[in-house]
Amino acid sequence: MTGWDEDALAGLRAAVARGDARAGLAALAGRPLGPVLQYAGDVLAAAVAEGLAGAEAAARKCLAELEERGLPGDAELAAELAAALDGRPSGLDALPVDLGAVAQALEAGPADGLWLLDLERGDVLPPDEPASGEPCGGGGRYLPIPPEGPLREPEEERRGRARRWLAGQGHRPGPRVL
Repeated sequence: MTGWDEDALAGLRAAVARGDARAGLAALAGRPLGPVLQYAGDVLAAAVAEGLAGAEAAARKCLAELEERGLPGDAELAAELAAALDGRPSGLDALPVDLGAVAQALEAGPADGLWLLDLERGDVLPPDEPASGEPCGGGGRYLPIPPEGPLREPEEERRGRARRWLAGQGHRPGPRVL
């Protein structure tokens, strides 16, 4: 196993979504981190926190690659990974949010309306879905996601932009559990 085929990538995505550090670490084994740094950082931060064998070395490698690459969201993820390696909190609140959904909302155009992030459940909601009367922004349950328009970037970069926006709001993605 040396590359990222669809099955391997699907396994990594699923491990990140579940917060399954052990499965994520297994998915990363023997594969290059470069194409999946945004997923790898999430998995490795969790693996380091759990003290899994091999996690620290892989996390340090991922951290170096994030710092070298410098795409949107890489600095935020590098800070989270460095905090995990140092055994300290990242300073951001974990929110069970799907970065892909946040990226999709960021890509909406102004005519599409303002998508909202549910700060209690982590769901990204279309403009017409929240219950009427619920406050948006300003400490309410919903946080407006400002549209940036079509980004047309690869998945890795879209996740990074979403991570950067989320960190700017004081949050980091956490596992989505039922």
